Amino acid sequence: MKVTIDGNEVETNGRTLLELIERTPTKSRPIIMERRTTKEVSVHNTYVITTSKGELTMEAYDNRFHEFFASNLDKFAGLKAVWTDKKSVNFGTLALPFEITRKQFTYNRYEVLFGFSGFERGQGVLTLSKVGFIGRNGIEKSAFGRIVKGRHILEALEPNDVIESIHEKRERSEMYDYTVVTGENVELEDGDTIITKLGVEMNDAAPVGSEHFLFLTNNGYLTIRERLATYCKDDTLKGVDIPSETIAARSRGSLSVRTSGKQVGSVYLYFKDTIEDDAHSVIGRVVSGIELAEQAHVGQEVRVETTTPRLNTLGMTQREAERMLASQGLNQQRTGEKDDDAIVIEQDPELTVEARGKGAVETRGIDPAYVFTVTLYAEEAPETVGYFKTVTGLKTRALGRLDVFFAHEELDMILFSGDTKLAGSLHPEHIPQGTVRRGQIGITNMASRQRGVIGIRFDDNAEYGPTGEDFEHTNLVGEIDEVERLRSLSEGDNVYFILK
Repeated sequence: MKVTIDGNEVETNGRTLLELIERTPTKSRPIIMERRTTKEVSVHNTYVITTSKGELTMEAYDNRFHEFFASNLDKFAGLKAVWTDKKSVNFGTLALPFEITRKQFTYNRYEVLFGFSGFERGQGVLTLSKVGFIGRNGIEKSAFGRIVKGRHILEALEPNDVIESIHEKRERSEMYDYTVVTGENVELEDGDTIITKLGVEMNDAAPVGSEHFLFLTNNGYLTIRERLATYCKDDTLKGVDIPSETIAARSRGSLSVRTSGKQVGSVYLYFKDTIEDDAHSVIGRVVSGIELAEQAHVGQEVRVETTTPRLNTLGMTQREAERMLASQGLNQQRTGEKDDDAIVIEQDPELTVEARGKGAVETRGIDPAYVFTVTLYAEEAPETVGYFKTVTGLKTRALGRLDVFFAHEELDMILFSGDTKLAGSLHPEHIPQGTVRRGQIGITNMASRQRGVIGIRFDDNAEYGPTGEDFEHTNLVGEIDEVERLRSLSEGDNVYFILK
């Protein structure tokens, strides 16, 4: 049996999906199976009229006369040609529910229309025109279709020839059925296609936007936060300012990032062609597997594999950075602390596209004593976590930074600079209950004039939060390991954070 997995044809003796793929799909991270089928389908607004002299094919117009015709096909079977002439063939008679008029109207060659014989409502006829003509057919502009095949039959039809049947035209068509697989083991058939990931190619002309996407999908997945017929969207990084780099029409498969408006920073994947928009920068395109995103539901994550892996050494040791860069064919130039175990806090060029173009990357290291691992309370305090990530830079970087603005050996806490303006909308959230534990990180919320300040306790405290505020003015956002190392820091020092 032959099946195709992400564009690669595989011959296998296996009979089930899970025998062939490396990872088991889940409800939140599905894959899809595509199966080609042949079905007989109706051709929209196309009819086959079978007469005693042969078949004619009619393509219908979209009007009220067609609606009546389509709803009453059985009434026309058995009608005889009551008269023929140089202009038309007329089958009848039957009652028609239309208003009578004696006005003249123009009809085109091969058009199909309704009329009244003798201007009597009960003497309706179905007229097939042989030529264009101007006439009084008794009904106002009643053409509803045109003969497109079998026109030679019109000349052969004579009085008493019969309409034997009328039906919608049907054709056999190749179609694709998609099954969204979320863990169950599906039986395979020869020729099936399995799609487990999106293949993405970044746009080198949009280095900042490309880096934004690479960071968004750093865990290997794009989240479907919203989907419409035209696109799906991941707004995880909504609010991050991105410059406009490449304004262009967005074709099927295009990836764009919003560069202005309320959705700035959101990433869009297009299923249909869309015109250019000044508020969108095209940052890449899906080159394979777009059907996976089309079939996935809101809340699900689809796997992403880029042709340009992200080059980011922040938070690595100098030695780890060297190995990673070498694996991508790039040279490392160490600055700052150069020891193998020094932590990289800056990279130049910082953007993947620019780093690949240069062929070498400068990595600035720092003593590991200034780098801490942080655990954030994402579920308990999502708004406060968002503030912390924005202030530290962790929203778009693997390594965050805070500046010490108050530290004293006699205090059991250390304070860091925040953003007063940004904290103006920081509502009370995840307020301490009982005791603040050693190592917990607190942020002063909007209820205090000192809003936005970030602090960490060295010891447990049942009265005040990590910033020295009452509990009602304190939002707990996370905690760090190795608290004792903070005691040696002084005002003006920079402290770096890596997410656990």
